[in-house]
Formats: sequence, C-alpha cells, structure tokens
Amino acid sequence: MSNLIIRDAVRNDAADLAILDNLASHGISQWFWQGAVNMEKASDAYEWGRARLANDHEPYGWTNSRMAELDGAIAGCANGYIMSAISDDELKSEPPAFQPVMDLFDESKGDWFLDSLAVYSNMQGQGVGRALMEDSFNRARDAGAKQFSLVAEDSNDPALALYHSFGLRERDRRPYIPFNNRSTTQNWLLLSAPLT
Repeated sequence: MSNLIIRDAVRNDAADLAILDNLASHGISQWFWQGAVNMEKASDAYEWGRARLANDHEPYGWTNSRMAELDGAIAGCANGYIMSAISDDELKSEPPAFQPVMDLFDESKGDWFLDSLAVYSNMQGQGVGRALMEDSFNRARDAGAKQFSLVAEDSNDPALALYHSFGLRERDRRPYIPFNNRSTTQNWLLLSAPLT
C-alpha cells in the first residue's frame, strides 16, 4: 500500500506547482507565461511561471496550495481560495481566449474556488486526485464557504467524473475559444456544489 500524505505547499514547491498548474490548465498557463517571454519580460516561460507561483501574494500561488506526496515523491497539488470579486479592468485586460473563463470566475465570487488540481500522469489511478478533492472540500468548509466551485473543460471526462462524484454540477457554461492547442473542448463549465 502506497503512503499518501497531503501537506501545505512551501515556496520551494514552486517548480512542481508550475508544472502541475500547466497540466491542470491543459497548456493555458504555459501560453500565458510564453506571452511574458514574447514581450521580453522573461527569458523562459516556466521560469516566469515558477516565479509567479513562488509569489507570497498571489491567490493561485504556493500560499493557497496543498501538495500530495506518494511514497515521498510529489504526486500532485490543489490550489483553492475564497474567490474575490474581479474588477472590470481585470476582466477586460485578459486575452480573448481567456475571457469566457474570467466570466465564470466572476460568477463564483464568494465561493471556495478550486483554481487547479493536477496529478502527475505516472501517479494517476492511485487515489491522489480523490484525496486532493477531499482535502479541498475540508479546507472550504473550514474557511466557512457556503459553496464550492471550479471551472473545467467539457472534454475532460476523467476530471468531470471525479468532480461529479463530489456532487459538483454544472451551474453555467461559456464557449471555448481556441488559443494555441488542438482541443476537442467546446465549452468551459462552471461546476458548483453547496457546502453543508
């Protein structure tokens, strides 16, 4: 039997968090980070992403993340927090491909928002994702949230099956706008569940 533990992330987890965040986003994170390289703000996309996730003040960073370790090796992570209101300027400043996602983020203000959850492919099928979801629901309840929400792609059947098993149901959807990858996704889904 494998030894699985869930622990708070530390700043030194930022490199794994960057890789896992990109896995969770199916490449959108790297696409954003590459934009910084293209604008000559950074020399490498993953180095830029690592620096962002090592920031103490970003909600999607290490301070709101939990790490799963399987037999002493990092297996996955989950990032979640109470979603704050998103300003109109912030909504308008996002690239067109990300506008539908930001609209759904805005609908989840006040909810416990699971920003990302990912498990390395060689560690999947061992209950890591389920353990991270259970931990995330516990954190949401401890924070006093009334509702748990996340955004997912309608083509991500394994993730949707996991989310549905926790009672998450579609609350809204927005069309998927392709960015730089090949995807069978048609819609972004906002999934939510009440917390009791």
